[in-house]
Amino acid sequence: MKSFYFDNAATTAPDKEILSSAASFCAENFYNPSAKYSKALRVRSVLEGCRKDILDRYYARKLVFTSCGTEADVTAILSFGKRGNIVTTEGEHAAVYKTFEQLKQRGIEVRYAKLLYGGAVDREDLLSKIDDNTTFVSVVHVNNETGAVNDVNAIAESIKKKNPKVVFHTDAVQSFLKIPFVPNEYVDLFSVSAHKVCAIKGVGALIYNDRLHVNPLLTGGGQEDGIRSGTENVLGIKTFADAFKKYYPDVEKNYIVAEKMKKAFTDILDKKYFRILSPIVSSPYILSISAVSLRGEVIQSRLDDLGYIIGTGSACSSKAPHSRILKAFEGDAKVLDGALRISFIFDTDISAAIECAETLNAVAAELYGKMNAKR
Repeated sequence: MKSFYFDNAATTAPDKEILSSAASFCAENFYNPSAKYSKALRVRSVLEGCRKDILDRYYARKLVFTSCGTEADVTAILSFGKRGNIVTTEGEHAAVYKTFEQLKQRGIEVRYAKLLYGGAVDREDLLSKIDDNTTFVSVVHVNNETGAVNDVNAIAESIKKKNPKVVFHTDAVQSFLKIPFVPNEYVDLFSVSAHKVCAIKGVGALIYNDRLHVNPLLTGGGQEDGIRSGTENVLGIKTFADAFKKYYPDVEKNYIVAEKMKKAFTDILDKKYFRILSPIVSSPYILSISAVSLRGEVIQSRLDDLGYIIGTGSACSSKAPHSRILKAFEGDAKVLDGALRISFIFDTDISAAIECAETLNAVAAELYGKMNAKR
């Protein structure tokens, strides 16, 4: 049976051409890029070319390659969340949220801004938490569960007007190469990840203003300009840079295609069975819904049997009974029980997406029918 994949916010399938090309290169050029002989220097040159390919789009920035988006987030937070008070939102990815919690346990004052319905930050509440002692703020660009979009450029500017000394970071993992976006001068750092954009797992990056001094999370051999020691993942970095070169020119075109797909999917969903949790202003690549009073994992399992792979929320918080992020704006346990996440990527087939929506309707109708028959 053919399988159709709609959990791209968790991870994407690697682009086959990109993966094949990078694997071919690394099979012949397996040398350690820190070595000094000529073949290793060639690998170093390719690695630095990958860095330049991405950085050419971002003025006055530096880039450190990491093992993932989580490492990029943690590096940013631990570099600048050291004193005063630090501020984030209730809608952050676990990489940010749990690191703030850890700093709270160490005695740092942590402030959490509330969410509007659908998962975007309440900007008034966020700004009310900024004062003269605020040193670091992190606001996710696109919520990984609902797709809610925060205008981080405008938010960062507003924060800097209130306190110019604040260092502002955004987790851009779910927006990178998907949302038409260039960070302005008020966004100091942003984190990205390769496996969300058709490259491979095991590589991410922290991109930051060149005036900042980022502290190393991993020390050792001094790779990545001393910020991230450890032999570089050349295969992962090359797939990441190649994915950037391939997909960056088409960000706006792909965005429009994804918008049409999400609308077609949403229009087909039977509103007798499903409630839309994603806000109007949200990424076209992510749709959060709930089959109220049903169990999301039961629907997920039934669709899996039928060849459709969907999510129930963040893969990083799948062991919790209810999503922390959804609970921040939705208090009804029946809504939280039925939560599902459908997420698309650049090459998602719209006809398969429509079939998935129709299958969701059929499964929900069957399950509601059985539930009502027991009453």
